Amino acid sequence: TSSYQCVYAIAGRHVKNGEAVWLEDTGVWQAGPDGKPERAEGVVRVISERRRREENLRRISDYDELTGLSNRRYLEWQIGETLKACQENDATSAALLIISLDRIDVVNDFYGFAIGDELIRQCGERIAKRARGDDLVARFSGAKFGVILRNCSAKEIHVASRRFLEALHGKVVETSAGPVTPNATIGACLLPRHAATVREAVAHASQACKAAQHHSGFRIKVHEPDPAAKARRREEAALATALSAACEKDSLRLVFQPVVEAKTGEIGFHECLVRMGGEAGDRTGGGRIVSIASKLGFVGALDHRSLEMALDTLARHPDVHLSLNVSMETAEDPLWLSKLANGTHSIQGAADRLIVEITESHAVHDLAEAGKFISVIHSLGCRVAIDDFGAGFTSFSNLKAFPVDMIKIDGSFTANLLRDNKDQVFVKSLIEIAKACGARTVVEWVEDRSTAGLLLDWGVDYLQGHLYGEAGELIRETPGERARRVG
Repeated sequence: TSSYQCVYAIAGRHVKNGEAVWLEDTGVWQAGPDGKPERAEGVVRVISERRRREENLRRISDYDELTGLSNRRYLEWQIGETLKACQENDATSAALLIISLDRIDVVNDFYGFAIGDELIRQCGERIAKRARGDDLVARFSGAKFGVILRNCSAKEIHVASRRFLEALHGKVVETSAGPVTPNATIGACLLPRHAATVREAVAHASQACKAAQHHSGFRIKVHEPDPAAKARRREEAALATALSAACEKDSLRLVFQPVVEAKTGEIGFHECLVRMGGEAGDRTGGGRIVSIASKLGFVGALDHRSLEMALDTLARHPDVHLSLNVSMETAEDPLWLSKLANGTHSIQGAADRLIVEITESHAVHDLAEAGKFISVIHSLGCRVAIDDFGAGFTSFSNLKAFPVDMIKIDGSFTANLLRDNKDQVFVKSLIEIAKACGARTVVEWVEDRSTAGLLLDWGVDYLQGHLYGEAGELIRETPGERARRVG
């Protein structure tokens, strides 16, 4: 005897209600003298309901509820299948497009998320109508769609992309709240030329889509391999891994760069810079650490740990003055402010010896919040500095909006100060305006005595740079050492 199991359906036209009936036939069969099946015993069950549940689960698994298109899980599976097919046939190529609807956040804010969903659904329908029979259109995420163009050459990517954009650009979408005109950008990745894995394909198409936002007209960007950029991403990924591990193991440390009084050369205070265990104290290291932490979303943890280490330094060195950077994300964190308040209250003279630095570019995003933060810091007895002033969209009115004690002029204006007349005018004007606003000035990245002399003539208060010492351990210098350094 041998067992068997089969599933089949009775067509809807043979059933009263017109719906197909699914059956499962399970049993055993016996062979006759000639070896062919002669007798079977089994059970036939109606499994239509189970079949419907399975179909619903498959649909939930593979399709997006809002648009009815394939979802990201199914899209990525199909990217993998497409890569396999292309790799097995060298003559075949395909493309992955990421289509991003622009300003969907404006639609959500102005009309509400329900109208934003209507726009996404109708735009998905328009994109699907412009696809070829063998193409796959899926909702990638949020207001983004993914399209797999099978049998697509590099020359055909722009043609296909324009076809999709023409269905969206300048075409009114009627919603229940009124007409909305969508716009979109497209990033493309050629398969398998630009990507050997699903992850690479998605990353490259997404990066190209982001770059396409800066193009005029039809904003389409095809991924261009860049070995240098790839190496930078690998380096940043390694740094991110190391930084995450350092936060978990509590192996971060502070190094201190001296900031000297321009007139006397004496150390006015030290700027605290975050480093990992074995990292050299170079000028860019700290900035890269903060940048990576911001991208990964744990800059708050970094700020909390930096504050703890700075307070500990103030407690161990009663005559040391420090400045400490904090992100505006953390500036709104009541726990960080509470930690600062408790620390400055319990450590004698700590408030007078601590300067809290916030960057201008972060502060101008929310002037009201930045103003409240500055008021709180002042109420604790600490001073406030605006860091990297001039690096972003500088407005002199910001100096009036922020009652800060100190302005740190970005070092990018110092590097070529002796030769660039525009930099000279800008830095000199900043120093004069800061004085008029009652704020003291620091100029960063001072590397030579000629630059220092020029800045001193203009009335700068403090100088910071390699000329006066690199970031390192907190070392107390003797008068003789100071004289040798200044002289």
